[in-house]
Amino acid sequence: MIVPRPKLLLTLLASSTALAGVAYADPSSSQSYTEVGSWGQAWGDDDPMPMGPPPVRRDGTTATPAPLASPAPAPVDHVAPSAVVSAPVPTTGGGLAQSSYPEVGSWGQAWDEGDPAPAPRRAAAPEPTQVQPPAPAPVVAVGIASAPPVIAAPVSNPAPAAAIATGGSAAAPTVSTMRRPPRILPRPVIHADEREAGDNPPVNLEADQITYDREYDIVTARGRVEVIQSNRTITADSLTYNLKQDLMGASGNVVLTEPTGEITHADYFELTGDMKNGVARRIRILLSDDSQMSAKTAQRIGGDRTDLVDATYTACEPCRKNPDRTPLWEANAKRITHNQAEAQIEYRDAWIELVGLPVVYTPYLSHPDPTVRRKSGLLAPSFNSNSSLGPSVALPYFFVMSDNEDLTLTPRFMLEKAKGNVKGDDVGDILSSAMQQMQLSAEHRWRGFSGESRTRASITTDRNTGDPRGHIESKGLVDLDETWRAGWQVQYQSDQNYRNLYKVRMDNDRPWLLTSPYVEGFGRRSYFVAETMSFQGVRVIDDGSKSTVVLPHVAHHTVSQPGWGGSYWTTDSDMLVYTRSRGTEAQRLSQRTAWTLPVITPDGQVYTITTGLRGDGYNADHLASGGSDTTGRALPDASVQWSYPFSRTSSSMTQVIEPVGMLAASPVGGNSDRIPNEDSIDFELDETNVLRPNRLVGLDRVEGGVRGGYGLRWTAYPRVGGKIGAQVAQGWRQHADSTFKPNSGFTESFSDYLGRLEIVPTGLLSLSDRVRVDKDTLQLKRNEATLSVGPRALQGAVSYGYLSSNTTDSGVVYDRRQYVTYSLTTQASQYWHSYFSINEDLEKNGGILSVTSKTGYSDECFAIILGFNRYFSTQDEVNSGYDAMLTVVLKTLGEASTGLF
Repeated sequence: MIVPRPKLLLTLLASSTALAGVAYADPSSSQSYTEVGSWGQAWGDDDPMPMGPPPVRRDGTTATPAPLASPAPAPVDHVAPSAVVSAPVPTTGGGLAQSSYPEVGSWGQAWDEGDPAPAPRRAAAPEPTQVQPPAPAPVVAVGIASAPPVIAAPVSNPAPAAAIATGGSAAAPTVSTMRRPPRILPRPVIHADEREAGDNPPVNLEADQITYDREYDIVTARGRVEVIQSNRTITADSLTYNLKQDLMGASGNVVLTEPTGEITHADYFELTGDMKNGVARRIRILLSDDSQMSAKTAQRIGGDRTDLVDATYTACEPCRKNPDRTPLWEANAKRITHNQAEAQIEYRDAWIELVGLPVVYTPYLSHPDPTVRRKSGLLAPSFNSNSSLGPSVALPYFFVMSDNEDLTLTPRFMLEKAKGNVKGDDVGDILSSAMQQMQLSAEHRWRGFSGESRTRASITTDRNTGDPRGHIESKGLVDLDETWRAGWQVQYQSDQNYRNLYKVRMDNDRPWLLTSPYVEGFGRRSYFVAETMSFQGVRVIDDGSKSTVVLPHVAHHTVSQPGWGGSYWTTDSDMLVYTRSRGTEAQRLSQRTAWTLPVITPDGQVYTITTGLRGDGYNADHLASGGSDTTGRALPDASVQWSYPFSRTSSSMTQVIEPVGMLAASPVGGNSDRIPNEDSIDFELDETNVLRPNRLVGLDRVEGGVRGGYGLRWTAYPRVGGKIGAQVAQGWRQHADSTFKPNSGFTESFSDYLGRLEIVPTGLLSLSDRVRVDKDTLQLKRNEATLSVGPRALQGAVSYGYLSSNTTDSGVVYDRRQYVTYSLTTQASQYWHSYFSINEDLEKNGGILSVTSKTGYSDECFAIILGFNRYFSTQDEVNSGYDAMLTVVLKTLGEASTGLF
């Protein structure tokens, strides 16, 4: 039975006859340890009341008082207790304890201001030990069964903490010893527990001393006081409870712990019995994300709202050496309201201060509390400017659609007048004219148990003509089951200059855009993919009829279980269909079956023997050579890959030297002009693909004849850590043909020399270099090198690139390129970091391509980032200019960005 709260302590004390002893209920036994003595002894008879030691658990520790599971059997002249009371209180001269309050308690008396300050609460309770009780002493009590008596019992040693409990379980650990409650509950669980408890939830109270003033219905608890009700816990050095007014006053190291993880400290607290309403002085609140609020006075309303007057808020942790030091930033407000029901923190007349100096004033500010990860509302505006569009301001709005879905809408207003105006008075003309001064962007995010997606899009109208412009980019992935999943990538822009003009960034910032939905399947030893593709680039935008649409591309790969000698079978199937308005259209079907045998000889040589048969079928229209054709080819092949690693270990390093080789054979030819080439156009020879049996990418072109390659790898692993590696290789083929185009490095029987060097020690130096050297003149044809020097605190790097011109069947892919990038990275301290880089074109009529720098400070509660970029452009509408952006981030409050010019 749940006892109403105002009558809680009254009923407990009145019905209990254990005034100096302790009653225990053993849940494993039906017998209870009943109290000693009779009603006559309780009224002050001369017979002493014997007191026995508390029972001992099986582990040897002393059992603390616990709520009774059920009332114990009582004699006829006894009243069955509904709770256990044990509160030894020192008396003066063996007389009755004096009343603590001369009249009915008021707010001031609830603070217990007249009593001396209680002893400080201990930081942690000591391990329980068995205490030998003192000799029995007479108990004097005055009262009647219907009213709780004043308890007075002289003792010489402290007794176990008293317990008053109704309907609750064993008391939780002392909150003062914890930074967080033992379990943070979700709000739905908290609300469900409150509904189940009803209007009068049970209370669990523990204290070293408990006294009751019968005349004024005031209960006083002192020394390690702890009250638990409805998942809320309050601890204090002293607590008074006025039963008539249902008011609770706590003083001395008061700590209120909420089930949501918030911890409130105060010098004084006055609360109603249900802990939902009250006032406090010098209050400090630690939220669940370690952000803090403090105030001179505060008022608690309804259990889910706290009003703080002359308050401060900060997410910065206190300085460990000087906790009273002013935090890096804080918000000072005349009034801060923490609405827990709406999970919102609101400020009125607030100043944002940095290192104690006020920098920003706002009459009103609000943000979600830490229990909310996302909440709909306006985000901080950002200001920007560039040489092409002029100044602009963006006002983003964040909209929470569900627990796993949200949307950000960002209207960007151009403050510079449009150069052209749309004439007309119909709705379309008015809307087009308005959009000349605005760009509307949106970003949609979704994440579920079986997938996720993100979509970004923007739209505006041309500032001169009023024509619509925009872009869209979307990526997603959905698991259909344990084997199959589906995904998509969509990329589109209205014109080639749009992204650069409006500073739109995509995940893959490439000169072409790709749209591709697909389905994938993963088996234990197989893989399947079906996809469609469409492309957009410079040529496509200029002439959309050249756009290639792949509908569909299907590929399937399987690997058999190992068989004889570890050998295994592989199958590769591929189907491709592509079309375009102008140009070649074709359908391709390819199938290859291969058998592979790995062999390791007793002396350590490693061989991989492969033989296979491939068949391709084509049906093509509008061939480059003219007309249409249906053709095919069959290509048997065999190859052997060999390596012979040697290792040497010394006291300073371990070295591995490994000669490698490859030999392959297949029919010569197979690259008829009746077979279109779509996926093998580009080729770049390097030290990785020169040793492959098939050095070409894609399936439309094949390498035939007898061919091979050889090389040498050397790797060293110093004892101090790191790695040093080098590799050289060269390819060879018996029959030279037009498979490899000029400037590819493999137009004759022998290829150019290829090499790579890596030096990655654990010290202050890192070097990597990849080169291709002409086999006849030893002239560099490609060189990609990166050198970094210095520790993390100050590290410089230089990247150099040289590429000779590259051509394909479609013409020149790019002319000769030569560039260098200088960069400097600093990590001056744990919080400060900076980056600076220069990109320079070293070719004739080249020059500086861009200058980029970024400097930032970031700690647990604050970040500031200053970014600068000097860029050059040759595109129409996009002027060369500068970008400078200052971003300030205040943890939990948000971030704000502004362009400097």
